[in-house]
Amino acid sequence: MTKSEYDPNLVNQFLKHDYHDRGMMKWQGFFLSDHTSNISKTAKQEKEMYDQQHGPLMETEEVVETINQAIVKNRRVQVDLAEQTIDGIIPKPISGLIQGWFGQQLFVNDKAINIEEIRSIKLI
Repeated sequence: MTKSEYDPNLVNQFLKHDYHDRGMMKWQGFFLSDHTSNISKTAKQEKEMYDQQHGPLMETEEVVETINQAIVKNRRVQVDLAEQTIDGIIPKPISGLIQGWFGQQLFVNDKAINIEEIRSIKLI
């Protein structure tokens, strides 16, 4: 378009009637997919956290027997602790190899666990 073809009335008519500037809405599309995926990821984590259930309650003898099997066979275990937060959230089970057992403490992945606090334990 040359300067001689420029018509200010046509430009004003276009801006007043035909063109609708969406402002920041046009920029939100760049953030929307990342924001949406982050929200869904956070919602999924929260749902898993609130849906976490305790395993079946085991007797102390069963717990000790499972610990012995895991040590002898060098197998990984999943330890479900008998604890729950005030909000009703059950922590995720601790998984890993048993590194040792001293007195009433079991060491799994550098974490000391009192045997009395174990609700259930299973070989994985």
